[in-house]
Amino acid sequence: MGFEFITAPRIVFEWGAVKKLPGICAGLGKRCLVVTGGSSLRRSGVLDTLFEGLADNGVHVTRYDRASGEPTLQIVDAAVELGRSAGVDVVLGIGGGSAMDTAKAAAGVIPNAGSVRDYLEGVGTAKITANPLPFIAAPTTAGTGSEVTKNAVIMSKEDKFKVSIRDDRMMARVAVVDPELTVSVPPDVTAASGMDAICQLIESFTTALANPMCDALALYHTPRAMDALRRAYDDGGDRQARETMSLAAMVSGMCLANAGLGAAHGIGAGLGAVLGVLHGVACGMLLPHVIRYNAAHGVRKYAQLAPAVCGRHYANEEDGARAVADAVAELALYLKLPVSLRELGVTEANVDELAAASMGSSMKKNPVPFTLDECRDFILSLI
Repeated sequence: MGFEFITAPRIVFEWGAVKKLPGICAGLGKRCLVVTGGSSLRRSGVLDTLFEGLADNGVHVTRYDRASGEPTLQIVDAAVELGRSAGVDVVLGIGGGSAMDTAKAAAGVIPNAGSVRDYLEGVGTAKITANPLPFIAAPTTAGTGSEVTKNAVIMSKEDKFKVSIRDDRMMARVAVVDPELTVSVPPDVTAASGMDAICQLIESFTTALANPMCDALALYHTPRAMDALRRAYDDGGDRQARETMSLAAMVSGMCLANAGLGAAHGIGAGLGAVLGVLHGVACGMLLPHVIRYNAAHGVRKYAQLAPAVCGRHYANEEDGARAVADAVAELALYLKLPVSLRELGVTEANVDELAAASMGSSMKKNPVPFTLDECRDFILSLI
């Protein structure tokens, strides 16, 4: 047995941790590109306080507040050009996964030549040679775990792809996880981001590259996240639920960075690229179906989750795996997520395009190999 494990060298996890960002940033650079989606943080006053703190610590700020929705080539390249022209030496991403991925990609590309397209897996041919700028991540949702991953997911609406720029050196120097920042997140975003985290935990547990370190993390956090997500969805001010979900989301990022993902994320990426479906919604809808498919093809490891997720042991491991799928499906229904691909806009007419767009790195790590035709048939079965 052998495996490697990489994560952020420093993690600050506590209620109110956002107050430490100015000092942390000042320790890494003096000209900071701050990337955020902007609107909700502006309304809360968090950004105003952050910028005041950065100024007090002698940090000059260049703001980029258009990182909302899925990060696109245009959004990332605009952030890169802004950072280059301002001569920034550190990048801070504060927001949801889109803001953090935009910031992370910008930190990687700014010191190197060209566009982010040049560095995308399966799209460009360039390699990151110059070291990325120091990157600080501060999530405001509990979902992607991007604060502790070494990749950023970028999409192109025109070319209909959704792929990663990836390098170990793109890992955040410091991940600042403040559960208080998630309290104002509305229920629908709480649901979608939370299901993304749960999907990442379960898929990394069963991926073809699963390892004991990630297994231990997933086994512990999956049942706690499934319980906490219901409570956070019902009551956004539930402090314990928000803390549990922030921790589970961060851990899910550690797991995906070191074990990879599976077919739910593979097809979820295709849905985002082809139809613009929100990532967490897609993964939450797909996960129970992927579990059932994998279990029917011999994957029994899901049954190890059953005692904590379902409250009982199953003598038949396939029954245990199906019970876990049912529990995930019940949670998705409780959170009012779609139950079929047709509800997400998929029709027989776009199945071929969707299947082709789903055959990326996540699909390749699914414990049951998918051919393009098998992916197409699977998608058809869910319409």
